[in-house]
Amino acid sequence: MQAPTNMSELDSGWLSHALGTRVDSFSSTVIGTGEGFMGQLARVSLEGAGLPRHVIVKMPTSDPGGRMIGEMMRVWEREHRFYTEVAPRMSERSMSFRVPRCLYSSADPYVLVLEDLHPLAPGDQVAGPTLEQARSAIDAAASLHGSWFDRPELHELTWMPDISDPMSASVGSMFDMGWPTFLARYQDSLPERVLRWCEAFAPRVVDWIQTYANWPLTLIHGDFRLDNMFFGADDSMTLIDWQLSMRAPSTTDLVYFLGTNIPTEMRRATQTDLIERYSRALRALGVPAEWSDPARITQGYAEGCLFYCTSFAASILTLDTANERGAALMDSLVRRAFSAADDLDAGNRIGL
Repeated sequence: MQAPTNMSELDSGWLSHALGTRVDSFSSTVIGTGEGFMGQLARVSLEGAGLPRHVIVKMPTSDPGGRMIGEMMRVWEREHRFYTEVAPRMSERSMSFRVPRCLYSSADPYVLVLEDLHPLAPGDQVAGPTLEQARSAIDAAASLHGSWFDRPELHELTWMPDISDPMSASVGSMFDMGWPTFLARYQDSLPERVLRWCEAFAPRVVDWIQTYANWPLTLIHGDFRLDNMFFGADDSMTLIDWQLSMRAPSTTDLVYFLGTNIPTEMRRATQTDLIERYSRALRALGVPAEWSDPARITQGYAEGCLFYCTSFAASILTLDTANERGAALMDSLVRRAFSAADDLDAGNRIGL
């Protein structure tokens, strides 16, 4: 049966086919608007024997520009193949986090049906985490990275990008396009020296990426932020949205979480402890000392923060300032990352 391409095409017949059980009736509510999600997302309420009360249905965005970017990055293929090829392997390993149960997935057209995570509480990237949530996130990152660290089967996942992916290198080439717009919005509120580091770093992005070519790879989430984390009452965590999963050095997820998700004062007070916690967990999973060393992790974290700061010149071009939640999210990302790069002396660490 042909899968729907937008939420208006959902019907009981297709839902019955996808779930393998007759759906007598259903209703749907759009969710996720303004949360940085590149797609259509709905909570679907179901009526029928043997069915869950609710499921989550996910489809590509209907915005032509967003659709073009998503196809370039192959985000829907990546998530489909994650749930059909990688998630079953993860369930065989002991992880400190859960992945949502996938009830149906198709690649062309892309449609994903997942378990509804209610009553778990979603994180809020704008507000930031509690300390226990931050620790749970760090434990999840270490569990993911340590379990997949330098494993031979990563080489089988050729559909999943690695650090040579052209989209990462495009940050340097797109910098000049977005930088004037970025400066107009943020220049007066950001550390001057970090702005200058970004300008010096942009032409060197491709060469900088190559300095990581010999690092062992692991499986990373790629969008490791609070809005993609759901927490239980015991701070256990379920990690959603695997569209940007890739094979990369382990510090990649850590950079995004520590550098952009945690409010500045909290980050300053906790980042050393959180990095050491991450390091200990990697070692416990057998990651060699060379790659689980806190000093090396901190160096990679500092360099990665500067990369994120520089990449915002491209991200600003997609900012919808009329979307208050999306604009607040962008503002928090930018100010936290620039503060982290400044505190870590990131530019001087790489000779800028």
